[in-house]
Amino acid sequence: MAQRMIPVIWIRLLVILGFGAFMVYEGMWALAAIAAVLAILSAAQLVNAYRQRAGDRGK
Repeated sequence: MAQRMIPVIWIRLLVILGFGAFMVYEGMWALAAIAAVLAILSAAQLVNAYRQRAGDRGK
C-alpha cells in the first residue's frame, strides 16, 4: 500500500508547501504555521512510506 501512496504524498507535500509560501507572502502567519505543521507531518509520512517500501523489498 505504501508504494501506491508515495506519489500522492509528494503531490500533497508540494501543494502544502505552495500554500504555505503564499500565506507567508500574504502575511497570514497563523495559516503559514499550520501549513508548516502539515508539511512536517506529510514529510514524516513520506519517510515512513519509503521505509516500508524498503522493508517490503527485503522480504
